[in-house]
Amino acid sequence: MLKHNPIQKTSIWVFALPILLAVSSIACSLSGLTGDETTADTDPFITRTPLPTFTPTAEGAAFVQVTPDTPTPPPTNTPTPEPTQPPAESQPVTDEPQQPAQPTDTPTPEGPLSITLVTDMNVRGGPGTNYPVVGPGPAGESSAVVGRNSDSSWLQVEYPSDDGTGWVYAELVQINGNPDSAPVVQSPPPPAVQAPPPAEEQAPAPPPAPSYQFTPGAWHASENAGICHFKGRIKDEGGNLVNGYSVYVSNGSWGTVSHPSGPGGWYPDKGPGEWDVSGIQLNQCPGWWKLSVVKYECNYAAGFDAQCKDFATLSEVKDVHVVYPDEMVINADWVCHWDCNKGVYQ
Repeated sequence: MLKHNPIQKTSIWVFALPILLAVSSIACSLSGLTGDETTADTDPFITRTPLPTFTPTAEGAAFVQVTPDTPTPPPTNTPTPEPTQPPAESQPVTDEPQQPAQPTDTPTPEGPLSITLVTDMNVRGGPGTNYPVVGPGPAGESSAVVGRNSDSSWLQVEYPSDDGTGWVYAELVQINGNPDSAPVVQSPPPPAVQAPPPAEEQAPAPPPAPSYQFTPGAWHASENAGICHFKGRIKDEGGNLVNGYSVYVSNGSWGTVSHPSGPGGWYPDKGPGEWDVSGIQLNQCPGWWKLSVVKYECNYAAGFDAQCKDFATLSEVKDVHVVYPDEMVINADWVCHWDCNKGVYQ
């Protein structure tokens, strides 16, 4: 009789247990593949995940009201980045429609082109100073510009001339507008300048007639410490010596008349045309003296009187300064212009 061996039984279960577990796992897998509905319905611990369904949003519950004609854009999970700086040309949102921007390259229409004179000037018949003057242009006057020359240095304006226009120099006026917008006007060439006829040679005009019969000639002074002497000669315009006229000398407090010029009955030793006054004391000579030509009218036949005051003055009165001792001799010549032969001796 065989004896029961416990160790041997234990070994049999050790090897059989993995096989049983594997068979049980295969059976469960086959049962899931066949989709046994009875098992799913009766097993209270097994549930199915329901499929997602679309539930419409109730009316009036949307975040943004969208008009029926405008389709709603699909939602996106990408966030829109906010700008860190507003665009340079962004405009504020207003309830009023925005006016379209005016184009910047369209020039603004200018008013009529005109000028205003800023100084008195001549209005000429063409663009240059070689054109004749058609009239004056007083400062402050204004006029419309109707033309210009090629470089706009001269402007043609409305002016009451024969053709109704005149030309002004652009740098002397205030221009109201763009001068280059005026049309270029071609002006006829300026008139040729005619040379003046040669002047006829004319004889030099005679010098003005003297106001006095006698005028001063050459005057000079010389040194003499021992005498006070006034002297000179009288000539006509041709240089001929003149006789018969005297010279009156006076220092204001005392005066004397010279013997008539030239040789005479009382002074035959005088040279032709000579006159002189001497014998004045030295202490009375320095200072200012007055000299003039006179005609002696006292009774010369009865004798000559140097203190005679009966004479006619025939020249202007000239001043002379006598200085001791450098200018003690005064030489004063005179020129006779008419009636030179009607002195005392004639």
